[in-house]
Amino acid sequence: MSDLLIRNIKPHLERQIKARARKHGHSLSEEVQALIQRGLAVSEPKTDLGDWLFSLVDKKDRGDDLVFEVRDFPKPPDFK
Repeated sequence: MSDLLIRNIKPHLERQIKARARKHGHSLSEEVQALIQRGLAVSEPKTDLGDWLFSLVDKKDRGDDLVFEVRDFPKPPDFK
């Protein structure tokens, strides 16, 4: 097995990792390995944020310039 050195850990992050290690009964090294393993197990999104946001706009409201008009916008309430 090889070693990995991570420099310049922010103090609050170090405290969080140490607290998690104590909670799970792990050494600091075991907890960091578990966190890295869990982070790597998450699959990357299939679409990027821009494509996802564009998909939220109804097709009839889409334009070439990616600007859409809100139809039937409700009038603001009258506070008089």
